[in-house]
Order: sequence, then C-alpha cells, then structure tokens
Amino acid sequence: MHTLWSITFSLLAFGTKSSAGWAPTAHQRHAGKIKSTHTSRSFLNVKSVHEDSLPSFDPLHISSKSSIGASTNEINPGLLVGAAAMVWPSAAWAASSAPDAIPSALAAYGHYLSILVITSAIMTERLTVKPAMSIEEEQRLAIADILTGVSGVTLLISGFYRAIDYGKGWDFYSHEPLFWLKMTFLGIFGGLSLFPTITIIKRSVKIQLEGSIEPMSEKLADRLKSIMNAELSALAFIPLTATLMSRGVGYVDDFPTQLVGPGFFGVVTAGAVFKYVKDAFTWEEDEVLVAKEE
Repeated sequence: MHTLWSITFSLLAFGTKSSAGWAPTAHQRHAGKIKSTHTSRSFLNVKSVHEDSLPSFDPLHISSKSSIGASTNEINPGLLVGAAAMVWPSAAWAASSAPDAIPSALAAYGHYLSILVITSAIMTERLTVKPAMSIEEEQRLAIADILTGVSGVTLLISGFYRAIDYGKGWDFYSHEPLFWLKMTFLGIFGGLSLFPTITIIKRSVKIQLEGSIEPMSEKLADRLKSIMNAELSALAFIPLTATLMSRGVGYVDDFPTQLVGPGFFGVVTAGAVFKYVKDAFTWEEDEVLVAKEE
C-alpha cells in the first residue's frame, strides 16, 4: 500500500514537471503480469526512474531536451517561428515579392478611374446633345468633351506602364490576340471621338468669339448621338477583352501576333481617324438646314 501511494505521488509530480504529457508507469510487463520493480524505493528514486529510463508519448519530440532546452518548461523559439510561418506564409511572401506595389497600384487606379470618367463624360454628352441647344448646354457639352480627352490621355499613359512595367510584360501581351483586339476597339473609339470633339470645339470657339451660334440642326444632333452610342459600345468591349487577355485566353506562341496585331490595329485606327476627321471638317450646317427645308 505504501508503495502504491509512492508511485501515485511520483506520477503526479512528474506530470506537472514535464511537458511530455502522458508517460507509462514504472512497471515492466512480463508474461502478462505486472511486476513492480524496487518496491521499497523512495519518492525521489521512483521519480528518477520515470524521468531517466522510461519512454514518453511524444511523436513530434517536443519535450526532448535537444529541442526545448535544459528545462522542460522552456519553449523553443524555433517552434514559435515555424508555427508563425505556417499561419502567415503569404504575408511575408507578398511583402518581399512586390517592390513596385505602390506604383503598380497607382497605375491600375489611374487606368480604372479614367475608364469611369470617360464613360460618365460620354453619357453626359449623349444625354445633353439635342437640336437647338442653349448656350449653357453647349458649354456643358464642351466641358464633358474636355474631360473625355484628358481621361483618354490618362488611360493611354497608365495602360502603357501597366503593359510594360507592372503587368505580365510585353512579351506576353504582344502574343495575345485579344490584346490587339482590345487595342483595335480603343482605336475605333478614338476615331469615333474625333467627330464630336472637332464639332464641339468649332461651336465653342464661335460662341467665345461671337457670343452666339446657330442652333444645332436635328440631323447633326442625330449624327452626334449615333456616334456617341458607338463610343459607348466600344467602351463596353474594351474591359471584356482586357479581362480575357489578362488570363491568357487565346494566347499563341507560334504565330507572329506581335507583327500581325500592330498591323491590324494600325490599319483600322488610321481608317477610323481619317473618316471621322474628314466628316467633321467637311460637315456644313447650312447645307443640311437648306436640304431639310427643301
């Protein structure tokens, strides 16, 4: 009985001292019988047997002196570092792998903001233009067109830096047919925008010089509305092609897209620019009014 109490107290003392958790008692199993060893040992001797000679249930070797230190109550700093690395691995990786994070974010922000401003400005133009507009409406049309032009420049500059420095790189985009399709839509949009811009500038200059202007004809207003509808349609396709091409949809490596793409983009853009610039400068308001009256 004395021996049983001694072993029990020693186990309790060992459990509070060691961080190993559960450990078997100081009994040896022989032929299905539990045989007590050194039944007359004192409390200290039994504790020594437990700490020095018996194995413990420790598959990760957390309680070993080599990983914890001289005292079993100490915590190895390496374990904490390893646990932190498993919990927050992506934070350290992201911080070390994005040295140009702020310029890249600013370029992306400028790109997205310019698209929003362009869309809002063209919608303002589309809702404002009508036959026989007032001077205030003509001025509102001019301000919206200025915002469209400034945002268009911002769109081109931010898009250039995103394609060259902060995106997947020119080698990727130049082999992506959808990238050149997006650029073609952008060229069509630019060509379309020249007709309203030239028309609005001509009318705004006349207002500034003379203080008044002939009322806009219904045919010219309808022409401006149709072109603005086409501009909005081109703007709707530009983000669609951008999201597809950024994910590598349609990417080809064995076709000279970097040569065919710029050629197609240049021809379409040049044609759109030539057509709408010519239409804007050759448009005669008086002739249209006479033709309508006849």
